Amino acid sequence: MARKPLPESAKELTLRRWISIGLPATDLFALWLAPDTLPRIMSHFAKVTPINKSDAHWQIDGPLGKKYAWESRIVEAQPGEIIAWQSLEGADIPNEGKLVLTPAPGEWGTELALTLTFTPPGGTLGKKVTTFFDLLPKEIASIALHRFKSLAETGEIPTINGQPAGRHAERQDKEK
Repeated sequence: MARKPLPESAKELTLRRWISIGLPATDLFALWLAPDTLPRIMSHFAKVTPINKSDAHWQIDGPLGKKYAWESRIVEAQPGEIIAWQSLEGADIPNEGKLVLTPAPGEWGTELALTLTFTPPGGTLGKKVTTFFDLLPKEIASIALHRFKSLAETGEIPTINGQPAGRHAERQDKEK
């Protein structure tokens, strides 16, 4: 069961970011909805597990070792134009999001506008969650869009995980 849209007064934190990608909107729309895309592009922020074509389970690590979880559902999908989702009732952190796809100027591809809105729970816990989100605010959306752009344009998301730092290679050799 989808939860009610967030009331305007309850919108504690809204993140908006934009990016241009040199591909048609219909291709980007299909890629965003592919089952393995969200887990890959949001891995810096959350563990996302697709449940079916419209629902996903999200889990994030919050302050003080607390884990927060929710399920989200796509509530609007117009091919090549918009994808909107919202958390379902019972979410630890109620939220909603929207990805709007529009033609980029000069027929260069597609502009994507991502809006994420989170409503932290109330009380002391809410203040800690809000502080946690304030540490990352714009980065959540920016990193997700840049990772999506890399995936769309190259087929992969660059990472340095598991790679030694080249600038320390000499020091590592001397320590052996």
